[in-house]
Amino acid sequence: MPVSQDLNRVTARACALALTLAAVVGLACKGRNHPGQTGDTRPSAESGAEPQADQRTQRYEIDLFAFGRQLGTIAPCGCTTEPLGGLQYAFGYIEAESEPGQRLILEPGSFLFPDPDGPEGPKDEAGWTQAQLRAELLHGRFAELDGLVSGLGPTDFASGKSAAALSELPLPRVIANLADEARPAGVASHRVVELGRGLSAAVTQVVDPELGSAARAKDWGKDFPALTEPLAALKQLGPTLAKSELQIVMVHGPRALAETIAREVEGVDVVVIGGEFSNPDQARLGSSAVQLGSTWVLEPGDRAQTIAHLTLSIDPALPEGELPPTWTLIPTKAQREAELARVEAKLAKFADDPAADSRFVEQLEGERDRLRAELASPAIPDGVKVAVIPEQTKVTCHLPGDPAAKDALTGYDAAVAERNRELFAGVTPPAPAKGQPSYAGIDACADCHEEAVQMWKTTIHGRAYDTLVTANKQYDLSCVGCHVTGFRAPGGSEVVENHGLQSVQCEQCHGPGSLHVEDPSTDNIRLEAPMSVCLECHTPEHSDTFDYEPYLRDVLGEGHGADARAKLGDGPRGRELRAAALEAAGGGCTKM
Repeated sequence: MPVSQDLNRVTARACALALTLAAVVGLACKGRNHPGQTGDTRPSAESGAEPQADQRTQRYEIDLFAFGRQLGTIAPCGCTTEPLGGLQYAFGYIEAESEPGQRLILEPGSFLFPDPDGPEGPKDEAGWTQAQLRAELLHGRFAELDGLVSGLGPTDFASGKSAAALSELPLPRVIANLADEARPAGVASHRVVELGRGLSAAVTQVVDPELGSAARAKDWGKDFPALTEPLAALKQLGPTLAKSELQIVMVHGPRALAETIAREVEGVDVVVIGGEFSNPDQARLGSSAVQLGSTWVLEPGDRAQTIAHLTLSIDPALPEGELPPTWTLIPTKAQREAELARVEAKLAKFADDPAADSRFVEQLEGERDRLRAELASPAIPDGVKVAVIPEQTKVTCHLPGDPAAKDALTGYDAAVAERNRELFAGVTPPAPAKGQPSYAGIDACADCHEEAVQMWKTTIHGRAYDTLVTANKQYDLSCVGCHVTGFRAPGGSEVVENHGLQSVQCEQCHGPGSLHVEDPSTDNIRLEAPMSVCLECHTPEHSDTFDYEPYLRDVLGEGHGADARAKLGDGPRGRELRAAALEAAGGGCTKM
């Protein structure tokens, strides 16, 4: 099959949680911010305080962490202002927010490999080898977790190894809408996870049959088995699932299918969506938890960018093995703080308005006072048998780190660097056709354009390659192409053979310049770089603040397009847009 070198190239549904307590379900960024509990024996993730000794009133907590499609991703590229994802932070969060034996980790399939037809799909053997290394890293770290249940997705068959990849990298996989005779080895119809206090969870998964058919039609999923109708399969499995106190269905498919299951399949407590998203923001953030009838619907983001986290806090007086059907929504501290800020902002707006409706203002003041009281005494109220606490958690560097995952990522970078340095040594791009230019390099440009080159050295473009060297990613096929000049273009650069063309030089914007060096003329060089040239690397996934004119203000000026810079006039610069976005994200990330 065709293979690739280039691997890693909210609108959340506005469903309010209008249940027993009104709250804004926000995106938590660090630390357990659940309501306090009398006699809580779990130390604070942020304070490191010693646990209290009295366990008589300690509520028993079960934490459910839902991932979206992983698509062979182990970490973000790190180029955006708020890079989301990274196994060290996902697992650091899980370990800080839960206890072994009291958690479920759910991933819906399409876990091992990227979509070959997507922007991150490998196109050559070297790319697939690197993808295999990532799959092995993912498998190794996830397989260590207690409470893991995995689904089965079309891209798990995409590497050319087909079902062999599943047996080589085994996980506790499940799928309900698959005939037994077609079921790959090691894949069950469902799995039961013991959660303590006599409670268990039965977990299964369904895949939209259209996704399976589409994967087979594309050839890369030709061995993905034929699927039966999801609702019928779940209803047939229902009596078996009902033996457990918690029933969970992962859905590899569209939200509409997940919501139909939530409404029509009796007994299901939680539905996890692992489907395709229509835009990058949705893929990053997923959607906040909502309740349809008695079923909670969770939609995490793709590639571990956002984890959907649901906590069940159980009254210790409840008999073991018993889980009542009705749960009480309890907002987290962060959600209450966000709601209080919203109410106070409204009150401030009406404070100087003499025409403001006094009854409405009084209502807002009452809401403000209630929220302040809840924050002052955040314990779960007496009499709440089971509290449900939903969080949509962005996976960022501001979460706790997991040393084991961090070491695995460092080892992956080192293995890729060593392998690709050897593999691509001496490999060069094709020569240009007769009469066509090749790349001359920055030193040749400096012979006539010293002022422009000096200005270039002050820009981010001028140190783009150094950022890869610092992270030991200079030979990573997912990164190098946007950090050198003329990558794999005739007469340009390659993974290793890029001396003289490192970083984003003049010719990346102006085109190969060997003919211009020989005979300087405005006819044999591109004078201005259209936005389409920038968008080859400044994609939403890799450059979230990119805006053509502000970014031009950063690279034009005295010695390099002074007249063009003057025509742009005053206005925001790219570095200002990035600085504002970094501030909004809580600051830049330092390496763990």
